[in-house]
Amino acid sequence: MFKLLRSQAKIFYWIIAISFILFGVVFSYGSATSGCQKSSPKAARQANLAGKINDQIITGEQFDWAYSRLLNATTQQNPDRQLNANQRAGLRRQAWEEIIQEVLINQAIKEYDIQVSDAELKQRFETNPPAFVLNAYRNPETGDVDMNAYYSDLQNPNKDWSGIEVYVRNTIQTEKLLDIIAADVVVSDDEVRKEYLAQEGRAMARYMGVLYAELETDFTPTAEQVATYYDSHLEDFQRRAKVGAKVVRWAKEPSESDWNDALEEIAEIKQEIESGSITFADAAARYSEDGSANRGGDLGTFDRTRMVPEFTEAAFSLPTGQISQPVKTQFGYHLIEVTEQHTDEETGDLFQVTARHILLKVTPGHTTLNMLQEKAKEFTDRVNGGTFVSTAEAEAQDLLSPEPFIEGRDIPGLPLSMAGSLWAHAAKPGDISPVFENKDCFYVVMAGDHIPAGPAPLDEVKSQVELALTKEHNKEVAAQKLSPAVAEVRKGVAMSQAATDAGLTYAVTDTFTYNSNVEGVGFGTEFNKLAIEGQVGELIPEVETLRGLFALTPTWISPFDEADFTARQNGIREALLNRAKNKKAAQFLEQRRAAAVIEDYRQ
Repeated sequence: MFKLLRSQAKIFYWIIAISFILFGVVFSYGSATSGCQKSSPKAARQANLAGKINDQIITGEQFDWAYSRLLNATTQQNPDRQLNANQRAGLRRQAWEEIIQEVLINQAIKEYDIQVSDAELKQRFETNPPAFVLNAYRNPETGDVDMNAYYSDLQNPNKDWSGIEVYVRNTIQTEKLLDIIAADVVVSDDEVRKEYLAQEGRAMARYMGVLYAELETDFTPTAEQVATYYDSHLEDFQRRAKVGAKVVRWAKEPSESDWNDALEEIAEIKQEIESGSITFADAAARYSEDGSANRGGDLGTFDRTRMVPEFTEAAFSLPTGQISQPVKTQFGYHLIEVTEQHTDEETGDLFQVTARHILLKVTPGHTTLNMLQEKAKEFTDRVNGGTFVSTAEAEAQDLLSPEPFIEGRDIPGLPLSMAGSLWAHAAKPGDISPVFENKDCFYVVMAGDHIPAGPAPLDEVKSQVELALTKEHNKEVAAQKLSPAVAEVRKGVAMSQAATDAGLTYAVTDTFTYNSNVEGVGFGTEFNKLAIEGQVGELIPEVETLRGLFALTPTWISPFDEADFTARQNGIREALLNRAKNKKAAQFLEQRRAAAVIEDYRQ
């Protein structure tokens, strides 16, 4: 029935339709595992190598395929969405991360010597085939799968299943690896009951408390308190790694040639109108690159303060019904037609006009963009870490000196620059980047010093430390106000009376769940959990939320539905087990990643 691995080439005919895991199979069987023969990232890029993961070479074609797959999927999901430079950089980063994950998985499969027999493969095809395979046999009208046709094709010796066989084999291997990784994962009966309670639990309660927003305090921590708290809570003030950089950018501004082209085009439009072959309004609807185009260029009535000076001067000096010469403004070239003039009855001064216009925006053309990109490339070819800044300054280039930045964020002062940010974090000080591009400019980055992750200096987080100390102080003050009232409730005083006597907030809740909002308390807080897991009438003396410090007594808790729990417990257990396995798998991959030698040669 099977022609196992009969034609590796045919994998690529299936690859578009199936999940990313097959890409890992292509890596495993389709690329060299010897060491990279090139001595530097630049040489590796020239050889079209994207990188190396341990001893696994990743070619440029493999990376491009992974990126294209993500790009196509994103485009299909949002066909009207234009991706910006950061979104494309994010997809490139995601593609690389997925490649790393798949390679590490396949290397682990090899290390554990995980095998799949033909019998296992046959059973999977017969009892649990991939969903995308069955979709080919699905009736588009009824949604039913023609299993007879599927089994018939499965038995057909002329039907080539080799690509899907590789996918299914690798899927089973990955499942076996997960079983090995998560062999010690168990879910207790108590965990299942608690999860059911989290999903179905309901309660009502009465509570009293101190709202932090209403707490009057003039507390200001001393310098000694700030320093002591900071030293004892360094783990709370960690900062991510940062890198410094210098950037030179070339703005995508139209050249003189672009302006001349636009002037020539708008002159032709003016001639077309004056020849009578088209009206001004129709020409505006056809040619204008302005929001007024769908109104025939109508701008309504305006005074001398509404428009930019060049436009105003032309419009207010133009006779009614006459078409202006092309008017140059910061927006481009305009043709203006005044349809009505409004003068002061007493002075005769012209104070308003009604007009329409045609706007041709002037943007850099392909020739200009190519020239700018070539200038940027030429700059990178003749500078190094020692001459980058001096050359940029000598040539009066647009040189930026941004503050150090974290990975994956824009370079400060340069919107949509994630690609450059990611590059700088992977580069060595003094390295010069390739030419990057966003919608506004081309730019080149010189990587600076790396600032490792770790505790942020006290002067950077002083306000955070002061806030933490203030919160601690507020909680202490709130506890001092709440505890006497709690003591009164324990003596038998009604909570409403104890709250009134102590000047506390008091309320009775509506029914709430684990994750719902309790008015005045917050969304899905510990308050909800303690109430639902508590006992009716039993005082819970203290629980803190972001809004304040509270004491509560559940007044009603939904009964535990044993019959419903029995019916659902297996599904809940499976979900918890999968969650725990996935967590274990993530930890496994993090450990493998930390131990891996990963070389990134991409630009």
